[in-house]
Amino acid sequence: MLKRTLSAAVLLMIGILTNAQADPYPDRLIRFIVSSPAGTAPDIVARLLAPKMSEVLGQNIVVENKSGANGNLPASEVAKAAPDGYTLLVTVAGTMTANPWLYPKTAVTELQAVSQFATVDFVIAARPSLKLKSLPDLFKAMRDKPGTFNVATSGAGSYPYLIAEMLKRDAKVDFLIVKHNGGAAAGASVAGEHTDFVIESRAAINPLVVAGKLQLLASTGMQRNPMTPDVPTIAESALESFSMSGWVGLLAPKGTPVEVLDALAKASTVALAAPDIRARLAVLDFVPSGAGHEAFSRLIAAERAKLGEIIKSAKLQIE
Repeated sequence: MLKRTLSAAVLLMIGILTNAQADPYPDRLIRFIVSSPAGTAPDIVARLLAPKMSEVLGQNIVVENKSGANGNLPASEVAKAAPDGYTLLVTVAGTMTANPWLYPKTAVTELQAVSQFATVDFVIAARPSLKLKSLPDLFKAMRDKPGTFNVATSGAGSYPYLIAEMLKRDAKVDFLIVKHNGGAAAGASVAGEHTDFVIESRAAINPLVVAGKLQLLASTGMQRNPMTPDVPTIAESALESFSMSGWVGLLAPKGTPVEVLDALAKASTVALAAPDIRARLAVLDFVPSGAGHEAFSRLIAAERAKLGEIIKSAKLQIE
């Protein structure tokens, strides 16, 4: 009996000592793997937040760019990493919500939400020569001449492309989607009158708007953008309840401990509250979010289901 008591006491003491000696998270360098090239919006957001998050966490954060396969390659690398909070993915909405429907195989379902950094609305802008005053005017023109209009977007699977598919379905209009290599190229196509209208973030096409080469008709968010208060949302101007915004967020391998997720989410919330960071995000038309892992996870699930309907009805798939 005494031996059993002593053995239990020894085991208890070992457990206490082990826990006491365990280093709290984080105790070494953290990697942010960005699924987009350097200079893109997700990269800028990651590099903007990393230093402030480093201050909060007490460890350096290094930002690496590893794009490929619409975010699938970096997502696969992070999904295979140890679930310890030291290898994380910074990516855009489409990677997590559209890719599971677009690709036969993708590792994004092996990732879990950490924190939504920021959201961004898109805008619809037309070539001025069409002489349109509103989005309803554009819809009327397309209904009067079905199949003759075209929209410039970034690649298949991007949010602008999927928003175009949503407009086709919800507004019951017919037009051709012309894919471009990025939002700037899509905007230039419309400004050069090669296409009729564009769906893209305002920041990507703003120089053309300022120059009078594009006319803003509507934004895709739930509320008007403070930077363009005169531009109505799609919901208020034409299609009630229509909304779709992009975002940049932080993901971790499945199985990452909740306390690690909480620490990272808290650090991002602190960083996003900094006035200088908020000001720089505003220049990019990003609105700080800071949603934690539970709210962010629910958002991803809801948007994934929503886009699944669009992608299946449009019969989209990327091999």
